[in-house]
Amino acid sequence: MGDNGTDSFACLVADANMQRGCGGENGRWYYFVATSLVILFGGGFLIFCLQIIYDKWNQISRRMFPNHYDRDKLDEVELHNKLRHYIVNEVISLQTNKGMVLAILYFLFNVISVTLYINQSDQPLEQCEDVLNTCNWTLYADIGLNVFFLFHFLLRLIAAPNRLKFWFQMGSIVDFCTIPPCALALILERNWLGMRFMRALRFMQMGEILMTFNSTGTSIVQLLVLMLDFVSVWLFAAGFVHLVENSGDPWKADSARKDNFTYFDSVWLTMVTMSTVGYGDVYPTTGIGRSFMMVFIVCGLAMFATYTPYLYEFYRSRSPYAGRYERADSKKYVVVCGHITYNNVKSFLADFLHPDRGDRTSRVLFLDNKRPEPELTGLIKRYFLSVQYFEGSALNHNDLRRVQLEFSDAVILLCNKDSDDTKSEDAATILRAISVKNYCSKARLIMQLLNYKSKSFLQTIPNWDPINYRDENICISEFMYGLVAQSCLCPGFSTLMINLISTRSYIPGNEKINENFDWKSDYAYGCDHEIYTVMISSDFNGMTFPEAAEICYKQLNLLMIAVENFDNSGLAINPLPDQFTIRKECLGYFIASSYKDVCRARFYCALCLNEGIEIGFKPCKCRLEAVKKKRSNVQLIPLSEHKSPNNNESGLTRVGSIDSKSSTATDVNQLRTVRHLFSQHSTKSTSVDRGTLAGAGMSSTFDPTGNYHWAPEKKFEDVDLKDHELNNHIVICAFGDDKTPISGLSSLIKPLRASNLPYKKLKVVLLLAEKDFLLKAWKELRHFPKIRVLCGSALDRSKLKRAFINRASMVVILSNYGKRMAYKDPFLLDKEPILACLNLPQVAGKSENSKPVEFIAELVNDSNVHFLDQDNEDEPDIELHLTMKFAQGSCITATALDTLMSEAYYNDEVMTLVRALIAGANVPEYDAEDEEHSGPLQVPANALCGSQCRVIRIKAEEPSLSEHIKGKAYKDVFVELLQKFNLLCLGLHRAIDWHLDVSVEHKRFVYINPPGETKIVASDYLYVIVQTSKLQPPTEVMLNKIRDTMLRKGGTPEHEQSADSKLTRQNKVDNESGKQQMLPIDESIASLAV
Repeated sequence: MGDNGTDSFACLVADANMQRGCGGENGRWYYFVATSLVILFGGGFLIFCLQIIYDKWNQISRRMFPNHYDRDKLDEVELHNKLRHYIVNEVISLQTNKGMVLAILYFLFNVISVTLYINQSDQPLEQCEDVLNTCNWTLYADIGLNVFFLFHFLLRLIAAPNRLKFWFQMGSIVDFCTIPPCALALILERNWLGMRFMRALRFMQMGEILMTFNSTGTSIVQLLVLMLDFVSVWLFAAGFVHLVENSGDPWKADSARKDNFTYFDSVWLTMVTMSTVGYGDVYPTTGIGRSFMMVFIVCGLAMFATYTPYLYEFYRSRSPYAGRYERADSKKYVVVCGHITYNNVKSFLADFLHPDRGDRTSRVLFLDNKRPEPELTGLIKRYFLSVQYFEGSALNHNDLRRVQLEFSDAVILLCNKDSDDTKSEDAATILRAISVKNYCSKARLIMQLLNYKSKSFLQTIPNWDPINYRDENICISEFMYGLVAQSCLCPGFSTLMINLISTRSYIPGNEKINENFDWKSDYAYGCDHEIYTVMISSDFNGMTFPEAAEICYKQLNLLMIAVENFDNSGLAINPLPDQFTIRKECLGYFIASSYKDVCRARFYCALCLNEGIEIGFKPCKCRLEAVKKKRSNVQLIPLSEHKSPNNNESGLTRVGSIDSKSSTATDVNQLRTVRHLFSQHSTKSTSVDRGTLAGAGMSSTFDPTGNYHWAPEKKFEDVDLKDHELNNHIVICAFGDDKTPISGLSSLIKPLRASNLPYKKLKVVLLLAEKDFLLKAWKELRHFPKIRVLCGSALDRSKLKRAFINRASMVVILSNYGKRMAYKDPFLLDKEPILACLNLPQVAGKSENSKPVEFIAELVNDSNVHFLDQDNEDEPDIELHLTMKFAQGSCITATALDTLMSEAYYNDEVMTLVRALIAGANVPEYDAEDEEHSGPLQVPANALCGSQCRVIRIKAEEPSLSEHIKGKAYKDVFVELLQKFNLLCLGLHRAIDWHLDVSVEHKRFVYINPPGETKIVASDYLYVIVQTSKLQPPTEVMLNKIRDTMLRKGGTPEHEQSADSKLTRQNKVDNESGKQQMLPIDESIASLAV
């Protein structure tokens, strides 16, 4: 009781001292003000001097000790960058949970600090107080808050790229006026209320937090921002008036107010002053207070008079995006120009800055001639550490100089995929590319094009060089409609490829994925896999591809799908054993969940594996110099002496003499040069004049590039469906009229007529559209074989019945490209494709014997995917790639291809593989096809000029393969199909209820590279890469022989003969080096395509 009584008495004494101030002593408020000013200006001057000294010392050290300077400088920069990188990316980044919590706490603590100030404002400004013995809990709370503010200030100081500029920012000045007085109060044992009211200015941060999180609508965010700005200024002005009125003028003694002038009186005074009411009941009496009010009256009048229009325009006149990019460190960055919108930027940044890319991520600078919309502003602020926005034009060299484009790692040009006029949009993109190359000829360009014909203008771009500068063009129509075309032959192919070129993370335990143990868990596991490239270990030297692929799968848990040597062999996708042998410095293409896993193929060591040592992510001890010398004596097995993969027992111990170091920049450029020249040769070497190849004896007819099947021109009336009946055909439904652009239709037909498809296997393509649209499209399609047309609309059920969709193998529903910009509601852009999809089951019928129609629909808006399925169970806000229809492969959008821009930047080698699989042919970089002078190229049926492989879908119950597939584990099926049939498995097309006895066949999902223990069930389909021919593209010698043979015969093309009879003709050609056997396509394998 005694101790409690003593404590209570001490608290009463302390409270009494607080009420009477400091016992009549003179105030020492100037100590607190001087401390803040000294720290502000003294610290700024010190930083300025240190920066000058640091720069001078670097100049002197560079001249006197060049070698030591570079090494010491590198260590210093590396240590500093590690610390700054951790703080920037982990502590204060709003992309992490830590950064979000820290930002919210900082705002809340500012609110608490202002609340404590208002609570203490009725007490004297300066109080003598023993901090250790006081019972004033508000003092302890204020000390704790200022400790947190000091910690937050230091974090921002370390993360600031320009510390001198940061020192004099408004947020820093607020800290200088509040934190040092709190520390000085502990020394002087005086508590000065002082300038704590300045914490109200930090309320403006709440607007930034709302826009960053995008938690509310745009209009509400703007309203809250304006209100917070007003409240911040209001409370700040009230606090200043309260301070000067209770302190008095410094030059006058006893000039402070004698009455009880509270903080509420100051708030009342500032409000009636701003509103021009002026009751006169409260007014300032000091000189400083009156001077401040004179200025504040003018500001208040302007704020009230022009609150919505003028104030908004005033802030807009001082553009925050008109600055210049300052390279604070050596981190790479890219400049993004073109069509910059919220949807474009959102999909681009989600893949480009994905956490799985790790340290390889670059900064992104957006350059556009208009200010960002509020939604885009919030998105940019969310990535503010890695993204900056600049207002300007790519056609203005001054704006390009502001973003320092000459130092950028690449320039990415985005196009408007919803444009009504594709030619005009491509012209604008190409003009931007010319401007960039004129400003910096060595700049690396990655650009989007809509129309495949626009690729011919790439030759007009100065210094366009895909080899040295790694320039890349991505034609949206070619890629998207190539995916659709391959999906017609292999359902689900579009989802398979899009997931492989997209960077996504599989998070076990995610509620949106693992809910109710359905198919989403397996599907998300497959989505986690991407395509990576790495220079493989020298221990693979001398192996065939099946041998190396088997080792990678069984020992390294990696799926190798292609290889590429540094010779003139080009890219080889699942090559046959007698076609390809791994040589020095071979580039491997893998499907894996991360780049770190793929690095194991780079450091693979057969000796360590035989000794039971696990292959890691770094070179093993076998890479010592002594072991290298020992290995140099081991001779490689000649190609002619290779054993088949089934009989080879020494595949795990074969050791080469080449060390598996990563290739130098020169080697990489050499590989790009070889790849480019090979692709050009495979196209140009087959370009033969149609007149010289006229004659009999040729078994198939291709276009001048040799990539596609060719047919004589037919009139539009001759291809009308009329009374013909179709079966196992492909129906393409299009919408539009004679003014609708048709840039993508030819890109859709070409893969369906690729030369790697036997003529017998070509499916009839039926075009269903309005007559005006078909007449316009027929100009580009008149030379493709097996094309039929049906005039009408897919919204008409009678036309759908006439198209025999119940017998079709696939129905393609294209979006309406006409008048897209006329719709203000983005959900209405897909009304025709959605209604057409809903018509399909009604027309096909729902009898027990009728099977659901397989279709793939092109959508403009990702959110419309849930309209395609009436039994939809997807959540409304779920991402596109997690929806049922996308996982099945029944829909595709142009936004899904935005990941190609990131893939072209981070891993441009993958683009060659993607093009080969999607296009089904060697797509030339400059498509200069002349429609008026196109002619046939007749070559033997098996001398294919296109890609030698394709992805097919085979059924687990296929009679010829069921004993090797059904009921077995996936890893056993993978090895057995690779060894016996040279089929490379990529994944499964599995029913969503595969674990049940009766599954829904038409509802499936793409399961990429499932775990080896996955059991294959009867309802599964397998995605495999199959070789369509054992021959490389025709050589110049062979073509000369063909030309000479036909010139001697002097015949003309027998177009009247049936194509089936031509397929049975000549299958052997003699060339100058001997006799080259034209091996037929393995029909037993090709017939497995469903």
